[in-house]
Amino acid sequence: MKDDLAQLINDPRFRAYHEGLGAPGFNTFDVLEYSSYEIRHSNVLAWLLRPAGTHGIGPRFLKWFVDHVGEGLGKANAMPLPNVAYDASNVEVWRERDWVDVTIRFKNEKCVIAIENKIEEAYREHFEQAKGYEGTLRDKHKKHRVQSVLLAISPDREVTCREVKGSTVAYVGWDAVHTKLDLLLASEDGFKSSSRGVQEFVHQYQQLVGRWFRPAANNKKLFEDHRAILIKLRAVLEEDGDDAVGGMVSDDRSEYRDTLVRLVKRFGYDSIELRAAVRNRYLDGDVIEQTQGRGWCWLCWTGRELSAAVTGMGAQRNWVVWGMVFSGEGVTMDFCIMKPSRDVESKPFVSRLRKFMETTPINRQNPLDEYFSAAFQDWYSVYRKTLLTRDELIERSPAEVQDLVIKRLDHFMTSDDSEYRRIEDYFQCLAFMAGAPKK
Repeated sequence: MKDDLAQLINDPRFRAYHEGLGAPGFNTFDVLEYSSYEIRHSNVLAWLLRPAGTHGIGPRFLKWFVDHVGEGLGKANAMPLPNVAYDASNVEVWRERDWVDVTIRFKNEKCVIAIENKIEEAYREHFEQAKGYEGTLRDKHKKHRVQSVLLAISPDREVTCREVKGSTVAYVGWDAVHTKLDLLLASEDGFKSSSRGVQEFVHQYQQLVGRWFRPAANNKKLFEDHRAILIKLRAVLEEDGDDAVGGMVSDDRSEYRDTLVRLVKRFGYDSIELRAAVRNRYLDGDVIEQTQGRGWCWLCWTGRELSAAVTGMGAQRNWVVWGMVFSGEGVTMDFCIMKPSRDVESKPFVSRLRKFMETTPINRQNPLDEYFSAAFQDWYSVYRKTLLTRDELIERSPAEVQDLVIKRLDHFMTSDDSEYRRIEDYFQCLAFMAGAPKK
């Protein structure tokens, strides 16, 4: 066992896991609960891309972004972007114009770059969504070169440009953005020349983005390669406790004792198994969808009473759903409303519901600063509750994690002060109130 333990501790992935466990510390985005909202990341991206932005770095980030897109197009043998001037007078950057997350327009060169931003893995549907904006943009910007770009968290080395219906959609990974921000923070002509407030803001944002690529979030290969020793250590943990496992690490490597204990506790955790336990206990056939990506899975449902309320308002039953996300970062519960298509967005039903929810928050004590903020692809999150934090996940065995999540769900869904029940009542009242929104 001694040799196997040494091999585990010497594994670079174990060292990366150790580094990834560092306490995140204070972060403004965490305090404001903005860290997981796609719209916030699009706002920061647009700010960085504006040459005259208050960040004080001029066009440096914009030039890097355009060059990065151009390199990807070159590797794909696609039509190159024109040479453009980065003067502030020549550049327009828009948010949420023509349904595009971020749009860059170079006036003199008649070039438009449309960015679809996703804070999740890159999927085929995302490329198609990015491509879908081109028709509108070409109609609006006559004789312009229009280039669609997908920005997602899949690394650049794993995803390339993709051909979609005769057009090439470029790809940029958030990992590349993270690296560029790191370089700009360190360079004399980067953020070092900006105000202290800007430097701290960008530093915190760079730390936030870095969490998406933290090795601790996905340790499947590490577990597979050291399964034998982890099984033995798990038995020691269950019989003799944390100190027995930590004590097996030599004194000259004592800094890894707590990390080893946490890794052993994480060994065996399976987000899909936890999702199955939740589904079997609560849902009884009401599941709408189960999806999963690398290191996470999602479960969503609409109960019978909520379905009746939603259809009573004139919408389809699955227009409003409860959703749970299970990942290496914890477990969250979201209440989501489907993002309407363009023809539905302007209908009275949607506009009146939006207005009502903005003036009558689901939770007046802690309302979201802005309803209908896109948290997932094609979904607006109007309520979020964290059921299990990353630290709680790390500190517990899989059995303890499941017990804690079930216990908190029991309280959340069935207690006298149940927010789950109150939110469903909220929508039932909407269905029966005088003058309820119509289609």
